[in-house]
Amino acid sequence: MLTLRTGTTEDLQQLAAWETDPDTSIWLGEIGPAWHTRALDDPDQDHLVAVEAGTPIGFAVLAGLSSADRSIELRRMVVRPARRHAGRGRALLRAALTRAYQRHTARRVWLDVKAHNDRARALYESEGFTVTDTVKGAVIEADGTVGDLLIMVHQTLEGAELAGRRDGA
Repeated sequence: MLTLRTGTTEDLQQLAAWETDPDTSIWLGEIGPAWHTRALDDPDQDHLVAVEAGTPIGFAVLAGLSSADRSIELRRMVVRPARRHAGRGRALLRAALTRAYQRHTARRVWLDVKAHNDRARALYESEGFTVTDTVKGAVIEADGTVGDLLIMVHQTLEGAELAGRRDGA
C-alpha cells in the first residue's frame, strides 16, 4: 500500500536522480536537488514522498497551498523508473489529490502537462482531470522545437458547486 510522508533533505539526491531518467527528464523543466530544496523550504508547497513497503517509490509536489481560491497545483509527480507500469502513478496521483482536498481543503487541483505527453494525459483524464486551456508555444524542447502546454483541472462536486455559486450560476 502506498503512503505519503513529507519529503526531507535526506531524500533529495535520490529524488533528483529519478528525474534524470530519459523517460522522465523529457517531460520536466528544471530538475535537481536545488529545485527540491526550494520546494521543501517554501511554506506554500507540500513536498511529498510516496512510500511502499518502507521504500520510497515516487514523489509529488503540491503548490499554492495558501491560494485564496483554494486552487492547488500538482506541480510535479514522478514515480521511480524501476517501479513504473504497475499502477503506482495512479496510486500516487490519487494520494496527492486526497492530500490536496482533505489536508489543504482544495476546491480544485490543477496541473500543466505537455500536449504531446499522451501517457500522462491519459492518466489524468482517467482520474477526472479535464483540459481547460492550451498555452500555445509555452515550451521550448531540448531539440529546439516549440510545444504547447495543456492546463488540466480536477474538481470535486463540492468545489464545482461552490464555484457555480460564486460565479452566479
